[in-house]
Amino acid sequence: MKNSDNSFRLLVPAALILSMGLVHHSSGWAQSVSTAERDTAAAVQQQQALSLKELVEQVRVNNKAIRSKQAESRITATGVERAAGAFQRTANINTTRGMSSTKNTFEEELVRQGQGVYERTANDYTAGISQLLPSGGKLEVKSSLSRFITNINNQTTPRPPGLLDNRSQFGLTLTQPLARDAGREVTGARLNVAKLDASAAELTARDTETSVVAEATIYYHELTFAQYRVHAAQERIRNAQRLLQEAQAMKRGGRLPDTDVWEVENALGRYQAGLREALQQEREKTNRLRTMLMSVASNEPRSLRTTDALPEVGMDPITQEDSLRTALERRDDYLMKKVQIEREGVQVAYSKNQMLPRVDLVTGYGVGALEYSARKALTASNAVDYPTWSVGLQLSFPMGPNRQARADVEAAVVRREDALLALEALQVQIANDIDTSLSMLRSSAENWQLWKEVHEREKKQLEAERRKFSGGRSDTREVLLREERVINSLLSVREQQLAHARAQVMLQSAQGTLMDRFR
Repeated sequence: MKNSDNSFRLLVPAALILSMGLVHHSSGWAQSVSTAERDTAAAVQQQQALSLKELVEQVRVNNKAIRSKQAESRITATGVERAAGAFQRTANINTTRGMSSTKNTFEEELVRQGQGVYERTANDYTAGISQLLPSGGKLEVKSSLSRFITNINNQTTPRPPGLLDNRSQFGLTLTQPLARDAGREVTGARLNVAKLDASAAELTARDTETSVVAEATIYYHELTFAQYRVHAAQERIRNAQRLLQEAQAMKRGGRLPDTDVWEVENALGRYQAGLREALQQEREKTNRLRTMLMSVASNEPRSLRTTDALPEVGMDPITQEDSLRTALERRDDYLMKKVQIEREGVQVAYSKNQMLPRVDLVTGYGVGALEYSARKALTASNAVDYPTWSVGLQLSFPMGPNRQARADVEAAVVRREDALLALEALQVQIANDIDTSLSMLRSSAENWQLWKEVHEREKKQLEAERRKFSGGRSDTREVLLREERVINSLLSVREQQLAHARAQVMLQSAQGTLMDRFR
């Protein structure tokens, strides 16, 4: 079998075989053989040899489906950083200049020395830092300085031009939700969802990569088998040409009628037509691989030549239960479905929290100072004697049932149930795929052994038929038939190897272990 494998690796191009035509003289046949050797060497140099590992490496780099899913995964991963940004500290800086003019009330006129209008001109500066806390609370630390002068100041307390009052304020404010939006689980829901989305996108990209690599692996094996078929067609032609040469020699000796020579010539014509069909199928398989590699035939005129033979036929001692257990641990799409269920669970918990009324505890504390000097006003020691504080509750709730929140909860629950159903359906599909793959492996192994035995018997029958033909006890039709049956039985052996290789890829894909071969 190994010798046959090696012989299959060198493929004679179509132009070579078709140029041979019908050989009628031994000298012409020898010249054709010499030409064949030169053309074969040139054809091999023009072919791009490619191993299965090399193909997979190129597919993982160039395939559009893989690259698209990887790009989607990277885009989704940015959502984690975006969600984490909600806990980032925020600086707030504000500066304003303004003037206000208001008419005094009767009481204000008495206090303000009979001024009918109260005017205030000020420059206000505010700087603060705010942050969302894991508990859901919002903490803000702020300081402010107001530099102002009023028309009352100018009248009652004469001062040099440009001397202003400076009022400073230092304080902090905490708004802590007690119901809606309260707690680490709710506050971190958006970040957790973003992380789960990123994980699901990564698993989806890996599952796409596995699917594409599985498809490419099968295509590679099919191209190898297509090359076997080309070689088999070439072998038929060589046998027919050799037999034609013998038949013509026997005809010249008067030992064979013209009809037998015509029989061989007709067979040779059929074999040449069969070679054209085999070459076309080989080209289709080649272009299918080129499509996966994002390569155009016009840009890469060299044909692809596989260097790896079809895998050996054999059965690993694995049960369906072990395969299913491995699949549930390794399958990326199954793990992705579990991540989706977890994500929907987070959404359900968050939606239920949004049905609660908003009850916020609002607290604040601050100190302030009033000085003619801005530097003194901003000195903490001058402000601690004038504290302010406040504690209060804010309550907000819809008048009647919270229809929006209730609808969100119902939608989240349905999505989680749908995710659970999808997981269950995928588990059933995996179990059936494993059963199908194991059955295909067993069937192809048994058929391979049967065809291997048939091939051995066909070879022995061919040898016996050739001896009878040399002794004049058989005709060319029987020899051609026997030679074709030998070639066809060997093709059947290869076909079962291809079926076994397909089943192996299907089983490894079903188990989630295919990429272990290439990592």
